[in-house]
Amino acid sequence: MSTLDRDGATLVSAGELRTDVLEIFQAEPRMDLLLSAPGLLAQPPQGHASLAREPHAGLPARVTHAHRNALLEAFGGQLDGLPQTAEWEGRIGEWIRKLSSAEARVLHYQPGPLFSRIISRPGGSLVPAGPITHGTLHRPSGAELDLALTGAMHERAREWFRLRAAESEDISKDVQALLESSWAGAMLGAEELYLKVLSEFFLEMLQGADLTDSNPLLEVMTTFQRAAYQQAKGILRRFGGVFLADVVGLGKTYIAMALLRYLQDTMDRHALVIAPPTVCPTWQALGEDFGVNLRVLSHGRLEDLPQYSQRQVLVVDESHNFRNPATRRYERIWEWLHPNNVPSRRQVLLLSATPQNNSPRDVMQQLKLFPENFTRLPFPGESLEDFFKAVEAGRESLTNVLQHVVVRRTRRFIQNHYQDAKLPVKKPTGGYDWVPIRFPTRVSGPEQCLRYRIEDTYGTGLYDRIIHLLGSMEYPLYGLAAYVLEMHRDDSRMVGFRQAGQSLRGLFKVLLLKRLESSEAAFRASLERLRTRLQRALENLRAGFVQVVADVEDEGESNPGGDQMPSGMFHVDRLRNALTADLERVEELWGAMHQQSPAADAKLARLRAYLTTRPPRMHRTLIFTQFTDTAEFLHEHLQGEHGVVAKVTGSSGNVRETARRFAPRANPARGRPEVPKEQQIDLLISTDVLSEGINLQDADTLINYDLHWNPVRLIQRAGRIDRLGSLNEEIHISSFLPERALETNLGLEQVLRRRIQEFLKVFGEDSHILPLEERPDVDGVLDIYAGKALEKAEAHDEMDALGRHAERILMIQQLEPARYDRIRALRPGRRAATRSRLPGVVATRLGWYWAFWREQDVGGLERVADVAGLDLLFKHSQKADVTEGLRTVPCRQRANTMAEGARRLFSGVAEIVRAQRQKPALDKNEEWVLSSMDALRKGCDEARLATLDAMRQWILAGQYKPSLRLAAGRWRKEQLPGEALFQQMEAMLRFPLKNEFLGEEEMVGVVVGEEPDAV
Repeated sequence: MSTLDRDGATLVSAGELRTDVLEIFQAEPRMDLLLSAPGLLAQPPQGHASLAREPHAGLPARVTHAHRNALLEAFGGQLDGLPQTAEWEGRIGEWIRKLSSAEARVLHYQPGPLFSRIISRPGGSLVPAGPITHGTLHRPSGAELDLALTGAMHERAREWFRLRAAESEDISKDVQALLESSWAGAMLGAEELYLKVLSEFFLEMLQGADLTDSNPLLEVMTTFQRAAYQQAKGILRRFGGVFLADVVGLGKTYIAMALLRYLQDTMDRHALVIAPPTVCPTWQALGEDFGVNLRVLSHGRLEDLPQYSQRQVLVVDESHNFRNPATRRYERIWEWLHPNNVPSRRQVLLLSATPQNNSPRDVMQQLKLFPENFTRLPFPGESLEDFFKAVEAGRESLTNVLQHVVVRRTRRFIQNHYQDAKLPVKKPTGGYDWVPIRFPTRVSGPEQCLRYRIEDTYGTGLYDRIIHLLGSMEYPLYGLAAYVLEMHRDDSRMVGFRQAGQSLRGLFKVLLLKRLESSEAAFRASLERLRTRLQRALENLRAGFVQVVADVEDEGESNPGGDQMPSGMFHVDRLRNALTADLERVEELWGAMHQQSPAADAKLARLRAYLTTRPPRMHRTLIFTQFTDTAEFLHEHLQGEHGVVAKVTGSSGNVRETARRFAPRANPARGRPEVPKEQQIDLLISTDVLSEGINLQDADTLINYDLHWNPVRLIQRAGRIDRLGSLNEEIHISSFLPERALETNLGLEQVLRRRIQEFLKVFGEDSHILPLEERPDVDGVLDIYAGKALEKAEAHDEMDALGRHAERILMIQQLEPARYDRIRALRPGRRAATRSRLPGVVATRLGWYWAFWREQDVGGLERVADVAGLDLLFKHSQKADVTEGLRTVPCRQRANTMAEGARRLFSGVAEIVRAQRQKPALDKNEEWVLSSMDALRKGCDEARLATLDAMRQWILAGQYKPSLRLAAGRWRKEQLPGEALFQQMEAMLRFPLKNEFLGEEEMVGVVVGEEPDAV
């Protein structure tokens, strides 16, 4: 600390440290800068309030220290936001030189506050009125009472400065360090810059990862499951919900159980698990094993949800089954999560390896189950619906929202990143064996395609006759809307089934065709049922009423479920004629089918031939079919041929015990003896009741007996045997394909396209209004039979790629905490250069909203997906860095150009995002509520006006849009009167608005490759 006035130096008492000072005084050869409390700080430090009470009192050391740190942090923030130009880069470099050589000093006054501001050069001094800025020095004369000092007063001013400097701390080194650590300082290594971006991109997840977690379940989880748990815990803390979407067989259930144990032990929150019926016992058993207090409810028993109103956490296993809000099962969950139509508070865990079955909207409907009193999902757009519309139109990427809430890894990811991981395998006697992870080799493709002649199953000419008659039928039971009299079309009882009419008719055609291909037994049963229903419908018509068909079930049974309508509301003659004509066709087919002999079934013969080459006694075999009738048919005809044969359908009891007999190693029962060899099942025939959540990896052979329409179900089925813990070297997955005469020598694709075209002719115009999952997916079907569907499911997708990046920074946090702290401490905007020809990339952000910009060959920048930006940063991190020196000069120039180009591009995007987030657009129902609230303002007292103001702000903020939009639509439809509407909104106000401040736009980092001719 110096007490001497340095002759010739410029002395500046500025109070606060601003980047203006660097520019204003850049030409000063020598300078001392004096800082002091209180200064102008955006975030006043600890003890600042005491200055307001006693402005001239001395300051305790702790307050002085806090002020010093606040000054430096504020200055660092200003540096981060400076334009990245050559001019500013040179200016900062010059100040670094001055501070290191002591040509400039920065001092912080210790004893107390200083309110005087002064700029003193050897020839005179200036006492400005206010802070020292460009405006201070260039404002018109007389605008403020600025005082110019000369002579004795000038000498007195310099003496005043000298005395205060003597009581000050020299913080020049701290300021120099800030300048050196800014974007204008030395270039970082590309790996450090990549990790810095990751530490910001995944910050919420990293903050939620508790590295001292004492969760006892971690002791029985493999390393990649523990990593997924830490990621999921961070997501759950922030959003109140998480999507566990690892591909089948990686242990999502165990990760969920660990999360439930965490919520139970740390927050005393207990879960309700909704799962497929066959999986419910597994959840219950795991809860008992791991000390987790949970309740389990099957997908088919959701009417019992009100009994579990005290449960604070919801787990939805196989959540893709809840992708359609028009179904009663979805409505029941929604009503339970939103009692009395208020926003949900319950935390939600969604589990599905296939969250998107058909369209991005599948994912949207599942995400809507997340609670609304946590941080709002980070999506660009006015609402979640608007965002998903943009996804469907190709303007947005689904990953932009999923990256924040989904934990997903593929098998290939695990193989590449956890080669030494070990898997705990439960022993029947208790405890675990730890074995190296391994996956069986999957054998699936054209060679496993089991082709058969469908005409040989149904007899010469009969198959063509069936296809023709199915296409010519009217299906009036499933299209009753076409027969309603005009005068009754608007009857409220007609609206629902009138809207669903064509879709129901198409769905029934789909089921008939699926059952036709599945087995002669299934199709024969369908004809029998349809014949009975048509006869009953004609009897009802004679009795004066029409029974509405409300739904079509997978087994081909219609579900009346609707009202009985008076026949006088229909064109009775037309309806009778259509029913009679269809009945005649069905009876014709039914009679022909009963002349068929099951022994002539070519498909069954093909199955027997395959099982002969791969006998179930040596290769435990699982056959899947969609239909109970087919399963029973196969069970009847395969008994006694291939060891112990069993079947499982929706009506089967004790499915868990059957699974244990089929796969005893995968399903050990604690405290029970092992299943004797003679009781173990060699060949298991099942409907899709076993396609989700059941461990059957003792088997090494899976046969899909029906023609596939959608690859998602195949992926679920394959996941029963293609799992961690399988001891099989190979697993074989085979699928049946129907072909016709003269098609034997045609390729796979040609046969498939012919079959699908054949079926589309039966659908006719109904094919366009079928639900997406029931439309023949040509490309998806081809992938199935070519063996590509499973490979694509396992391939690196965007979420898997994000998982790779997240894992890298999480491992640094866990294994190298000191390095992680250094990375976190790096200031934003840093640059790196690599010895490569890779294009440069810039990372920018506004709070949670990120944008990555890639350098184009033709000049300029283009925006790329977040995962593409991270991938490019990673590629740079694997290259050699450009060392400091002359080689960095062109790299710095390009980095400056790219940074400022990205800043300009991002500014416009960020402004839109900020506006959409802070004041999203209202739909017509929300507008109606808002105007109704405004109409209540007349004659109100102050307290009620304050409440109405709060309601207005609550509506405009849009933070609870899902609940408000649904409720507002209902209120408007009912024309709820003002006072009743006020009471409903008072209930909504119990959910407070959250602080969603996005902050300022930020340049996170820039990396460039050397110019091609420099490499």
